Amino acid sequence: MLINTLAHSSVRICSKQELIAGINKDPQSYSGLEMSLSRLQKKFRDAFKERLFRSVRNRGYCLVQDVKASN
Repeated sequence: MLINTLAHSSVRICSKQELIAGINKDPQSYSGLEMSLSRLQKKFRDAFKERLFRSVRNRGYCLVQDVKASN
């Protein structure tokens, strides 16, 4: 769901709040986003030897790979 949220974003950078809402959690109380992103990044690096996304200081995250979103 995190990749889908990043891929469907109408702007290139997704805020933490958008990502949390994209996985159907409450942005005010959910604290597991960074851990989830870290695990996802590790799985992608292990499989493809590249980064999937990067953090944008004080703004959120953006994809660094072309990803086709599925519905």
